[in-house]
Amino acid sequence: MVHGTALALLYLTGMRVGEALSLNLEDVDLSSGIIRIRQGKFGKSRFVPLAQDLTDRMGECRLFVDRSLALRASSACFFPGPRGSRCTKSALRYSFRKVLAEAGIPYLGTGKGPRLHDLRHTYAVHRMMLWYEQGVDLGVNLPLLATYLGHVNLSSSQYYLRLTEDLLGGVLGRYEARFGPLIEERRKV
Repeated sequence: MVHGTALALLYLTGMRVGEALSLNLEDVDLSSGIIRIRQGKFGKSRFVPLAQDLTDRMGECRLFVDRSLALRASSACFFPGPRGSRCTKSALRYSFRKVLAEAGIPYLGTGKGPRLHDLRHTYAVHRMMLWYEQGVDLGVNLPLLATYLGHVNLSSSQYYLRLTEDLLGGVLGRYEARFGPLIEERRKV
């Protein structure tokens, strides 16, 4: 329950692994569905809104942990290990690899992935694809994504935004429909 919820949080919010594992109970406001990241990378703090289904899952996780470890102080970690100490990155990485195996996704080895950090990349690409499908102006929303991910500037976000085949096809289709008559295909003579 704890690791599954932590993995869902990473996948659905794009948070850094260290940010998620550093959360304390007081950082997760389940009544408003907001997480407060304190002093993330580069010392930046920010708020991360949660969708209702993820807020509900976080609430279930907290109840599970409270039943297992009893009442804890607000400064206690949100994602504890079996003995109540903070869950480690290596333990979460192990669970991630188990999920990959159950899903039939091969783990290719250290440095080759899929890596736990790839959930952050996936989040960013999926957000871009959703905005694209909704017809949102990506130029306007990219700075929002950078802020949401906790980046210092937009160029930091570019690393995460790899052009996928789905997104490329959509972009080409949109511009072909808009500018097709202006662009002629070069024909062989």
